[in-house]
Amino acid sequence: MNLVIDGRALVGHRTGIGVHTAEIARRLTIDPPPLIAAHAEIDDRSGLEQCRFRVDRAPFGVLWQQVLLPRIEADVLWGPHGTLPIASRVPAVVTIHDFTAITMPGRHRLTTILSYGLFIGRSLERAQRIAAVSRAAAEEAVRGFGVSRSKIEIVPNGVDEFFSPGEGEGDYVLFVGTLEPRKGLADLLDVWRAIPRPKPRLVLCGGEGWGNPDLADAELTGYVDRERLRALYRGALAFVYPSRYEGFGIPPLEAMACGAPVVATRTGAIPEFAGDAALLVDPGDRDGLRDALVRLLRDASLRRELRARGPERAMLYRWERSATLMMELFRG
Repeated sequence: MNLVIDGRALVGHRTGIGVHTAEIARRLTIDPPPLIAAHAEIDDRSGLEQCRFRVDRAPFGVLWQQVLLPRIEADVLWGPHGTLPIASRVPAVVTIHDFTAITMPGRHRLTTILSYGLFIGRSLERAQRIAAVSRAAAEEAVRGFGVSRSKIEIVPNGVDEFFSPGEGEGDYVLFVGTLEPRKGLADLLDVWRAIPRPKPRLVLCGGEGWGNPDLADAELTGYVDRERLRALYRGALAFVYPSRYEGFGIPPLEAMACGAPVVATRTGAIPEFAGDAALLVDPGDRDGLRDALVRLLRDASLRRELRARGPERAMLYRWERSATLMMELFRG
């Protein structure tokens, strides 16, 4: 099977969809190995040494996808970014993560809104099979685009053994994710300022996005590598994820795997994988977020309980299972 992967999400720092793409691609045992194609160089190829790569340079990723990607010979095409080249007639599988570019346009850049809005409907229609990272994403596809449920397979994100518990407890509350509006940073900063001193440090870890509130009350790490990220998860007094909307929500799962006590919002797949191993609040509920954070910071026994439960729950979500499910879709 000659599998070609739309590798645009792997250009630049590996986050979100890029993590999903890489973790599944590295576990696909096919001959020849998967071909990861992109419009620009993929600098971070860690874990993907067995894959083939191809770069056909283009100024814009969506231009490359619609014009150049269809010219690459393939038996099966995987679009992990949510859309497909409309002109291609190669059997294709598309992965949907969320529809926020349509449902929450104010929380995305204009280029994302336009490219996604133009091609998502026809991509879902053209795809032979659709992988959804959560039940929530699958239901949105059914309700919003009339996709048959029989065409959709739930293929959740996961973690691997790299993300595991450590020793000790630091003096900081951690957030991980791209710094952008839909991550709920305005909610978090408002809540944080309302929590009385003395209080731990607030550390925001992630690449700089856009449209952020004043972050003066937090420490910014920027984008960090996996080793540094694991260390931050392991040492966090608490991990907070106040996202307004997620398709899945990988950082809370990674935090749980590393034994960090988690406070997160009920969005995407978070309620599914967190279960009783995290404190959950509704998106945008600042009072609920504040109460959960204060409770966790003041209650050492609760933190110990969540540190024990988190890794057990995270064990249920492994990338190996995700890759196996994707292989079944690729084989038709």
